[in-house]
Parts: sequence; structure tokens; C-alpha cells
Amino acid sequence: MDPLILSFALVNGLLIGGVYGGVALGLSLIFGVMRVVNFAHGSLLMLALYAAFWLQALAGIDPYASVVVTVPLLFAVGFLIQSVVIAPLIRRESALVVEPLSALLLTAGVYLVIDNLALMAFGPDVRSASSGLALAPLMLGPIPVNMQRLIAFLAAILAAVSLSLWLRSTRMGRAIRATAQNRDAAALSGIDVPLVYAVTFGIGAALLGLFGSLLATFIPITPQVGLSFGIRSFIVVVLGGIGSIPGSIVGGLVIGVFEALASQFVPATSAAILSLGLFVLILLVRPSGLMGRA
Repeated sequence: MDPLILSFALVNGLLIGGVYGGVALGLSLIFGVMRVVNFAHGSLLMLALYAAFWLQALAGIDPYASVVVTVPLLFAVGFLIQSVVIAPLIRRESALVVEPLSALLLTAGVYLVIDNLALMAFGPDVRSASSGLALAPLMLGPIPVNMQRLIAFLAAILAAVSLSLWLRSTRMGRAIRATAQNRDAAALSGIDVPLVYAVTFGIGAALLGLFGSLLATFIPITPQVGLSFGIRSFIVVVLGGIGSIPGSIVGGLVIGVFEALASQFVPATSAAILSLGLFVLILLVRPSGLMGRA
């Protein structure tokens, strides 16, 4: 195998791995705080992609500029889903001192509703958005680096660092961390746990609003696009360590690089299957994930 081709695959694997990690940040945050597996995670990303597309198609707003709309829009959607759909279930099961495991089925229902409504509203046609910015490939020696993917990669790193700092340095961030450690103790200390849960879910969705605008410039947009990202996000979160913000990025990089390098030797579908084998192998050695706590 030509070393140049392997180097190109490695660079692209790092870029797409960073994107996987960035998309998984919200899922890791939500599960780490609420212990709720958000099966609708990919569907919310799909909504963000369509929002970026329609903002450009109807209002002429560049996908990168649409971040100022998609981020607060998805925050509102996430806040609403938690407050209206999930919160009643958590209240009922909390009274029974039971973890809200049935929330998985509930969010699976949300996923089905969102995806099918999108299919009815937008049809199965593949759509795409393009930025008006002149983004020529960046040359890393002889290796061309796709600027759209590089921007999304840098956004993932920046989002992870910013989220970690926000959780440590703000009043709401500390309330979220306290609730994640012990929900009952947080409530007894005066923390509004339902509000914390709603804000947490909103932030997880807002992160998808960010990446929806960034990814709209280089991935096809269909009602089914969220499913593949949702599945990979689950893998990334568990691999990196559930609830670990840095672990999401690390897990995404591992999966991205492995799939990119493996695809040089086997078909892309086989590379995806092999990545699941790597996922299982790592969990056999470290059940808590690469950066998770035992």
C-alpha cells in the first residue's frame, strides 16, 4: 500500500472521527446526567440538517451563518421534548425509585415520529446545501485536507473544551454536575432537577444544531441520515466512556481512524463491521470505556 494513500486515509479518518465525536457530545452529556438513552439523537441531527438546508433554500442564509438559528432552535426542541415527553415518565418512575429505563422506548417512539414526519414533509429525495465561502483544500504537504471537514473537526474540539469549561465554571454547569452525581441529594440542596434535566437535553440538542449546520455542506440530507449517525454516536459514547466529554472525542477519533484505514484493505461496509469488532474488543479489556470511570 502506498504510504501517501495511507497518510491521506489517516488524515480523513481523524477529521471524520472528530465529527463523530462532536455529534456524540450531546448524547454523552444527556446519558451522563439523566441516565436516559436518547434514541432520537440522530433524528434531531437530521432536523438540524434540514433546518440549515431550508434556511439556505428559502432565505439565502449560508449554512455556516445558519448556526445562529439552528443552535437555539434545536435547544428549544430538546427542551420541549424533555419537558413535555420525557419528564412525566421520569417523575412517575422516580416515585418508584426506578431508573427511567423505559425512556429508551419513549425516545425510540420520538425517533419514529420525527423521521416519519420528515419523510412525509420533505419526501425521500436527497438534498444538499453548499456554502458561498471559497474553501479551497488545505495542502498538508502532498495531502489535500477538505476544509469543510476540517472546520467541523475544529468545531468538535472547541465544543468539547467549551462544554467542559462551562460545566465547571458556571452555576448551571455545577448544578448539572451535582445532579449527575446524585439526583436526590441535588434536589435536597435546592437544585431544580427538572429544570436541570430540561437544560441538559436542550444543550445536547443544541450541539446537534451546531453540527447540523456544519455537516450540511458535505453530507447528503435525507430523512434517514440521522440513523447512521445515531448508531455511531452510541458506539462512540460507550467506547469513549459514558458521560465523559473528552471520551466522546477520543472514541470518535478511534472509530474514524480505524474505519478509514480498514477501508483501504476491505470494502467500506466490511470496515464498519470490523469497527464493531474493535468496539467489542476494547470493551472486553476496558468495560468502562477508554476514558470512563469504573
